[in-house]
Amino acid sequence: MKYITYLRISTNETKQVYGIDAQRATVMAHIKANDGELVAEFIDHESGRKTSIEDRPQLHDAMALVKSTPDCKLLLAKTDRVARDLHFISGLLKDNVPLIVAGHEHMTKLEWHMHAMIAEHEADMISQRTKLALEQAKARGVILGAPRDQIQRISKLGGIATHNKSKQYREKIMPLINQLLDDPQYLRRGNKHTPHLEKMADRLHELGMRSAQNKRITKSTIYALLNRK
Repeated sequence: MKYITYLRISTNETKQVYGIDAQRATVMAHIKANDGELVAEFIDHESGRKTSIEDRPQLHDAMALVKSTPDCKLLLAKTDRVARDLHFISGLLKDNVPLIVAGHEHMTKLEWHMHAMIAEHEADMISQRTKLALEQAKARGVILGAPRDQIQRISKLGGIATHNKSKQYREKIMPLINQLLDDPQYLRRGNKHTPHLEKMADRLHELGMRSAQNKRITKSTIYALLNRK
């Protein structure tokens, strides 16, 4: 059996008990125990709540590779490494993405859903504890948020980060759109210079592509990309 491993941490590795090295040791032990072969390793440094291509590019690259590699599975150290989002994990199972958790080579869909529910519940509890801690700090008189003299600089940096993510997404998807533009079946009948945006959107959805906001791609999405300077 071939394996593609996916590892994820949400903060600096040194601050997490179950960091990249620990996850790598877990998945490699599973591969060895099952006489498997490591095809590739992918790593993301992002929250499990975020699942878009822009936030988790390595995850989406790993899923694309595992789908195109015969007799291959996507191996995780723990369920929550792929996501802390029940809806997202359910979607992967529905699409028959071959997910495996180390030590559980043959988990059923029911078991996957149970693990996913626990992972999402843990995320909710973390969020509640964080909110409570902030409320308690505020009650003690702690001033939350960035210093006023830094707000403008931080806002500018946030705008730059958003712009860069948008640029990266466009660079990733435009080659696919350009390929469709070169295919006559995606041009409107009677007008070889006008693309059929709805057909293009449906085709990109079939390929597993999502919008920059991790939603289904529509003709409006493509129109905006084609007209963005």
